[in-house]
Amino acid sequence: MVALIKGSLLPEASVILTTRPSTEAPKRFFQRCCVVLGFEEDQVKEYTTKFYKDREVARKVYDYILNNDNLFVLSFIPLYCYIICTAMAEFFSSGAQDAGDQKSLELNPPRTVSEVYFCYLFTAVKHHALRGRAERSTPRSEVLSLAKQHLTNLGKLAYENLLQKKIMFNREDLKNYGVTPADIQSTFLCHILQPLKEETVEMFSFFHLTVQEHLAALYCAINFFSQEDIIQALDFWCFGVHPPSSTAAPLQNTDVSKDKLESLQMFTRFFMGMLRSRLAGQLDGLVVSPMEQGDAIPAGLGLWFQDQFKNRKLENQKSLNLLHCLMEFHMKEATSIAAPEIKKLNLFKMKLSVVDCAAMHYVLQFSPHKLQELNLGYSNIGNKGLQRLGPILHRCESLYSSTPVYSMCGNNLGPEGVLEMWNALEYNTTVEELYLDITGITERGTENIVNCLSKNTSLKTLTLRELEQRRPELQIIANFVDDLGLLQAYLGWVDEIQVDRDQMDSVKNVDALQSVLKGLQVAGEQVEKGDNAEKAKELETKIVELLKSSTDLTGGR
Repeated sequence: MVALIKGSLLPEASVILTTRPSTEAPKRFFQRCCVVLGFEEDQVKEYTTKFYKDREVARKVYDYILNNDNLFVLSFIPLYCYIICTAMAEFFSSGAQDAGDQKSLELNPPRTVSEVYFCYLFTAVKHHALRGRAERSTPRSEVLSLAKQHLTNLGKLAYENLLQKKIMFNREDLKNYGVTPADIQSTFLCHILQPLKEETVEMFSFFHLTVQEHLAALYCAINFFSQEDIIQALDFWCFGVHPPSSTAAPLQNTDVSKDKLESLQMFTRFFMGMLRSRLAGQLDGLVVSPMEQGDAIPAGLGLWFQDQFKNRKLENQKSLNLLHCLMEFHMKEATSIAAPEIKKLNLFKMKLSVVDCAAMHYVLQFSPHKLQELNLGYSNIGNKGLQRLGPILHRCESLYSSTPVYSMCGNNLGPEGVLEMWNALEYNTTVEELYLDITGITERGTENIVNCLSKNTSLKTLTLRELEQRRPELQIIANFVDDLGLLQAYLGWVDEIQVDRDQMDSVKNVDALQSVLKGLQVAGEQVEKGDNAEKAKELETKIVELLKSSTDLTGGR
């Protein structure tokens, strides 16, 4: 297989390799990395319709998914769509309207990813694991109590192996955690574990990594009994800070290298969601004793998140993960404490989904302040992501004396996206600088953006020059060549890519380097002399060399 990939065996053959997204595949041997997108919107509707026998139930479930950003984005992956539909059956089926069943569920339809997964597992426990021991009217706490040993054993297996990046298990592994293959074949576990053949050894795996992550989070949520335990765990999972002595089971064996903790982001989000469920009493039946000072924990965690935003120099991905953790925790007490400390949000060249934008919106709405800087350059958010951020776009002003900036370059926003930004900024007098490179608007004051603003009749003939006249205090940078600081930032970015070639994959996915090169060409002879011209030429040369070397690595095919 290695010989095929390297081309030393059958050099004319084409090789397609499919992997989990987290797999460290040898990317330098491949011409292109793709993500399988799954369903389109109409296919989600079709799947939902076919999943339920009752068309009215199918309609209600689809409408609920459509109006919830978290669920809507997840539903495009067929496996997630199945999980969502399974979870929703308990809430929208005709039997779910019975008063007794409503009391047993003790939940509104799920809103966050954590809640969806918990509802899915609860459904699997109730209808498969207990084999008739739980009737429709059985209270949630009793259902969970009956399945406690199963979930505890599975959760411990999931968590301790997740820390080691281990996703495949043999019979001996299962036995060590009190999980037997017989249970797998006859209970709800057949929905979670499946046997795989690897040579002559029988192996088992959670049918999706997220299921392992969720069960691991559930295990941790029921085994912490104090705020101190939770904060030590978050320090460990998020930043690799090994906890001091602790009696909490999940913190006993923490001799894990930092590189193995880099893939715990989804797990930490699930944990925050499960912690919220525990504090709300929804895990009763699984926990032995209540948490110490349970009522004070949301405020205590709010202070922890506040400290991270205030005192840590957070990388882009870690900042985004903390926003997701707050959204999954979904408790106003914590978010209201943490959000005011977010003064800058730099998500430059990160591929952001609509769910990422929803997390930003959820957290920032709790801040009474404005953002000092919002940089979404080359984040590929698209129009839907921008629409989700629309209500907070005006929250950008100087908290101190530095210049507030919107950076929206390289996002291919098109007419609708530009209109969305205009609607957010038209009456906002706090934004001083707007960076609109490569969004369909090119030279300042020369291009008519009638197509971009055609939906707003009052702005039908607005040009960039007229926009400047309406907002003379708003500095519009139509091309980054106009700004020496931005040129220097791009040079730093290209230097970073030259050192870490793996970044080329994510860069290529949004055609960012080609877009920057296009921006340099659009600028043309506008800047002939001075530092800007010198830096622009240096940047152009480096990008051309970088793109050429990248092509050479893949054999030029």
